[in-house]
Amino acid sequence: MSEPERREQEPDASEGGVDTTAAYASSAVGVALLIGAILLIISTGTPVAGMGLIIGGAACLGWGIPQVLKHKNSLPGPVSKERELLSAIRDNGGSITPAEAAMETSLTVREADEMLSELTSGGHLRLESQSGSLHYSLPTRREQELGG
Repeated sequence: MSEPERREQEPDASEGGVDTTAAYASSAVGVALLIGAILLIISTGTPVAGMGLIIGGAACLGWGIPQVLKHKNSLPGPVSKERELLSAIRDNGGSITPAEAAMETSLTVREADEMLSELTSGGHLRLESQSGSLHYSLPTRREQELGG
């Protein structure tokens, strides 16, 4: 089996190592078993008749529901470091220093400085000196219209 095929069959590590398809299937089987137990109890009139189905349904739901909830409550990974940085600039009034970027994102100061410099050299940010520190800012729409 090739490496890509093996990865497709392995559960995603971001989901706690559990295949969510199995968790949903287990929950569905648990519900079906409980419905079957209720129908069996109603048709026979004795609660003991559906006990095996109740135990099986409870076991399936007991495993499946926590796995589904774990998957639903997990936070998505960061979209991208660049997007995270640009969002921090926007949230900071359109201007940021590398140290501020490091405080407001998952980037280190060095990573933020390198990314800010790269974005500036590409014409996506403007570099300004304010009170002795370098601030990287988003160009205004008017500046973009004049430049393009």
